[in-house]
Amino acid sequence: MPAENGSRIWEGHKWGLVIMIADLKIRYSVLEAKRQVVFDLFYALSADQITFRVGPGRWSILMMPEHVVIAEEMVLADIQAVRAAPAGSAPTAQEAFHLVIKALEKDTPVEVPLPELEPTGAVALDDLIIRWEAARTGLRQALEQIPPEAMATPICRHPVAGPMDARETLEFLAMHLDHHLRQIRRIAESFARARS
Repeated sequence: MPAENGSRIWEGHKWGLVIMIADLKIRYSVLEAKRQVVFDLFYALSADQITFRVGPGRWSILMMPEHVVIAEEMVLADIQAVRAAPAGSAPTAQEAFHLVIKALEKDTPVEVPLPELEPTGAVALDDLIIRWEAARTGLRQALEQIPPEAMATPICRHPVAGPMDARETLEFLAMHLDHHLRQIRRIAESFARARS
């Protein structure tokens, strides 16, 4: 049963309220607002626009959220695996993390770090929305389980940035989504130029 400021979980013989740490709740809300921007953008585009590719081997607009969803599903799977593992994960590597964030901010072209992150372009938008909702629900539930004393503990590992704590994970996910939103807008502009 959801509560206004958290979720309710069954603890033995009674319901207990789980409240997300305020800082994480704000960051998660920002991430959700960015997802809504993607939805609004997609609903304003035609089928031709979302499948348009600037050139051979380039991603279409539809492939951007597919990649983002795959990435968020992998982050969630990693968080769940870390939670199931014994405590004592390695500390974060700040330099590598900041290099990844800077590359996203500057839209530096980079190779996809893992082959499984490559989108196919064959997944329907409605299916992506369902998968994205499930990944975000899982992420919110995982964040609700983090006590204040564990805020600096890594919860997942990025293939390049290394171990990331909850704040870093949310920062990465937000920057990653911003990066692909800018790509979506550039592809939409290229489509408009190609049709004019």
